[in-house]
Amino acid sequence: MDNKDNNTFGNKEPFLNALAKFCDKCGTAYNPEDINVVQNTGVSAIIHFSCHNCKSRNLATYIFPIGMSSRSPLDVDLSFEELEKFASQSKISLEEILEVYSLLKKNSKVSV
Repeated sequence: MDNKDNNTFGNKEPFLNALAKFCDKCGTAYNPEDINVVQNTGVSAIIHFSCHNCKSRNLATYIFPIGMSSRSPLDVDLSFEELEKFASQSKISLEEILEVYSLLKKNSKVSV
């Protein structure tokens, strides 16, 4: 599904009602503009919440057929744009993980 369609005001209202009406940190009411759909398969969706008051960010999943939702208990430091970028990447292979592990194991210091 197209993210532009998923992020229209009309499609956000059910998520706002089912997942969260208020920020967990400061209690500010969420606006539809505070919610972005990261991924929507039609069966489930990953939703990104960003409080316009305290700027805290959270993730939630929603399963449409049974109306079940789950919010992540951890605060996410990624913006919606960053989540969208990483969600569209291909899977990391085991070989790539081992390569990074080997490089990190060889170097006691990691610099950027």
